[in-house]
Amino acid sequence: MAAFRCTWKIRLLSFAICFLLYAMFMTLDETLISSPIDQLSKLKILGSRLQMNDTEVKKINDSEKKSGDKGCDTCTYSQVQDFWQKKLTGCAKIYYDIASSSVQWQTEEEAIKHITELQKCQWSKQESAAEEFRSQLKRCCNAVDDCLVTQKNTPVGTELTYDAEPKKKLKITQPIFTIFPKESFFSSRQYKRCAVIGNGGILANSSCGAEIDQADFVFRCNLPPIDGAFSQDVGTKTNLVTANPSIIAERYSELHDRRRPFFTNLIVYNDALLLLPAFSYTTNTGLSFRALYTLQDFQAKQKVVFFNPTYLKHLTEFWSARGIQVKRLSTGLIIASLAVELCEEVWIYGFWPFAKNIEGKVMSHHYFDNQLPKPSVHSMPTEFHHLLKMHSKGILKLKMTECQKNPK
Repeated sequence: MAAFRCTWKIRLLSFAICFLLYAMFMTLDETLISSPIDQLSKLKILGSRLQMNDTEVKKINDSEKKSGDKGCDTCTYSQVQDFWQKKLTGCAKIYYDIASSSVQWQTEEEAIKHITELQKCQWSKQESAAEEFRSQLKRCCNAVDDCLVTQKNTPVGTELTYDAEPKKKLKITQPIFTIFPKESFFSSRQYKRCAVIGNGGILANSSCGAEIDQADFVFRCNLPPIDGAFSQDVGTKTNLVTANPSIIAERYSELHDRRRPFFTNLIVYNDALLLLPAFSYTTNTGLSFRALYTLQDFQAKQKVVFFNPTYLKHLTEFWSARGIQVKRLSTGLIIASLAVELCEEVWIYGFWPFAKNIEGKVMSHHYFDNQLPKPSVHSMPTEFHHLLKMHSKGILKLKMTECQKNPK
């Protein structure tokens, strides 16, 4: 008679959960031949459903035990999830292990080994994962309206707080206000496929230029060379390019002397937006303004725009909550985050924090030179780890190998 002590609620919940497990068994063959990322999506859906039921079962079991009932054996969420994970094979297991990992690999060799295995797997975008991440970014930072300083979001009299020097403020006067665009260039725009181009040596001899140029919108970082022999690997199309003010200071004497070389070297970017962090440090402001005035004086095609320091502050907080707790995010991660909000699909090139490529060969730091970076406030390996997890979840695509020379 002890076997009949379970209440009708326990029996009903147990039956429902076990039936769901049975259904999973019946469809397992079909699942294992679907795409690896689809398998992960199904695992998450099953997990959330079973977790809900398991919680309900636990509450009822606890209640029954208090009254002397030992309860019935049930199919718990943890048992089902453990079974599912053990059945993941090949690419599905590789994707799952990377997507669920909260710890970086300890050595460069270990990381490259896992990435090499990952490259054997076909990538496909996961609409639900991408949309969920885009929604999180929008709630935090709202790049469409707020990533740039505009007359709409920064009227005369506003006190801008420098994101890297929060004790410093700049009051917006009428002359400063007039150099801002009236509204965001990204308002009500959504690009289909975007390419975010880093400057890593992994792009050298990659033949990715043609593929990059097929993107609807191309982001580049820190005024990289794209002409001549470089174009075969990195393309020439540019819709937005960033410039670290320190690069302008070093290459062009802070624009105090001859300014034409600055204008001439930017011609290669055609009518791209030139994006500057004018309000991150106080030393950036005057230099960024001079860059704008120089291009205006020479009637350049490029339009100069400035990062909104409030947007950068919120984005730093967003990534800090996810484990990237650094003084400054890299320009690459900032632009990748911006692209995820603005674009339906994001492909990333030239992001690689290691000294060797996937084949284990030593490569140059940049695709155009081997100048090593100064001691940095960024954390490139940590940022790359997060991008790799996003790749494994189908949120964005990381290109880490050579491209087809004639992509379709």
